[in-house]
Amino acid sequence: MLQNLRRGLIVITAFSVAVASAAGPAGAADPSSAQTGSAASAPAQLSPDVARKAKGTDPAARNRVLTEYWTPERMRNARPMETVLRETVKPTPLRAGTGIDRAQKPVIVPPAAPTVEPLAEAATTTVNDVVAPNAIPPIEPPPVTGPNTYRPDYPTGHKVARTMGKVFFTMGGQDAVCSAGVVTSPGKALVWTAGHCVHGGGSGGAWARNWIFVPNYTLLSSGNPVAPYGIWYATALFADRAWVDHKTQHSDVGAAIMQFRADKLIQNVVGAQGIAFSLPYYPAVTAFGYPADAPFNGELLWRADSHSFDAGASIIFMQNQMNGGSSGGYWLSGFNGESGLVNGHNSFMVDNAKGLMFSPYYGLSTSAFYNEVKDYTPAS
Repeated sequence: MLQNLRRGLIVITAFSVAVASAAGPAGAADPSSAQTGSAASAPAQLSPDVARKAKGTDPAARNRVLTEYWTPERMRNARPMETVLRETVKPTPLRAGTGIDRAQKPVIVPPAAPTVEPLAEAATTTVNDVVAPNAIPPIEPPPVTGPNTYRPDYPTGHKVARTMGKVFFTMGGQDAVCSAGVVTSPGKALVWTAGHCVHGGGSGGAWARNWIFVPNYTLLSSGNPVAPYGIWYATALFADRAWVDHKTQHSDVGAAIMQFRADKLIQNVVGAQGIAFSLPYYPAVTAFGYPADAPFNGELLWRADSHSFDAGASIIFMQNQMNGGSSGGYWLSGFNGESGLVNGHNSFMVDNAKGLMFSPYYGLSTSAFYNEVKDYTPAS
């Protein structure tokens, strides 16, 4: 596996063109028809300036122009989306279960392993680049962030690192960045993130454009970003309807359906984490993300270990020193060092509750959202 992975590493350059399949299976995503229920959606669109440069309207043409748009410099300059949503009210932990839309029994979807070898694509490197899947050299010493938040130094291709990644998109005319991860779904094309990473929320919000996902995003020793499993392009975006309509914190949930790469679906290539709903309270959780605000630099995968607690109103929180750029990074319950169950994500922080990260509780409403988006596959 690692030998094949090493051969398939792609340095992110303006010339790393991904070619999508021209055909998809039956039941392909038609987000224009998914405007009822818990999930609001829209086709993944290009911004006008990018669309003008596209030579054709087929998926391959769109993917090509997005690859040209998302240069390494543009990725590095993308800003954390709203520096993770910040609020000014300190939540008061309530009695377990208060305000939580919890089912009587947990619903668990298990992790999924890859079913195909990584895409075999030639790496584009400079003479100083060092591609080492087993040990990507650090670019700078990790900052001191707290006893429960640290850089895990997972090797490229690690089972959890390859399901996690960075998303880049344009919103409000600004290039932005979040974190996201692949979760198990029947459609095998589902990337899970925060709602504000796909839609601005509320009546003044808009859908993101130019949306891409880079699983296992990391750096070479030269400082160039690298996509070990390629760059994946969204074909449809989803956000919880309550987030889109009212920007409610407990509904800050989003997802994207990823286009094929070389006739392959993303879950089959990198695997997927499981997902769980209505779990008992206060479980141990492990959070992942790419924080970008100081003292972080946005280029490294970080991890935080804690327990989650009930903040009331279908919101939970954990000790987590990550910040802007980590939005959408999942919280894994039952993490065994390689896989676990997504049971929360980095959503927002509170100004006077330093060191805490908040997430929607994954109960009935989040389960309904997942059930609406899980079967989608890329459109033909």
